[in-house]
Amino acid sequence: MLIGDLMTRDVLTAREDETLMTAMRRMLSQRLDGLPVVDGEGRLKGLLEIDDLLPKLEPVPFSELAALKLFDEWVDENNLEGFYQQYQKMSVAKMMRPNVDVLSPEDSLSKALHLMARSGARLLPVVGEEQRLVGVLTRSDILRTLTRTERERGV
Repeated sequence: MLIGDLMTRDVLTAREDETLMTAMRRMLSQRLDGLPVVDGEGRLKGLLEIDDLLPKLEPVPFSELAALKLFDEWVDENNLEGFYQQYQKMSVAKMMRPNVDVLSPEDSLSKALHLMARSGARLLPVVGEEQRLVGVLTRSDILRTLTRTERERGV
């Protein structure tokens, strides 16, 4: 099976210059795990996933402890307002992953499965000529394909 047959073509995206809050609201309203980030001409610039927007457990320097960190700051659970303000003013470009694995419509499902297993990605952008985004392949797209009946698959 080719990625072009499995991918989602109608893709919501984010722009590098929009705020994280705008992108987060788009993800939440559509129940998406992430958004490809594109420039004004539809060329892929990176990927913003929900995991990028949540604090991560990091080791505390000179200690055996670990604490939550976001935006290169230690999370103070009593000052969540500070993080809210960061989401409102920080651009997507500052938090997106600029170097992401991509697929082409001609790639195989096997390649996608290997990339997802290796990187833990929830979605993989699918690009055509000049790195223009033509779709995404999500974990749900793969599961949907695996659960279709033989008749639906044309077997």
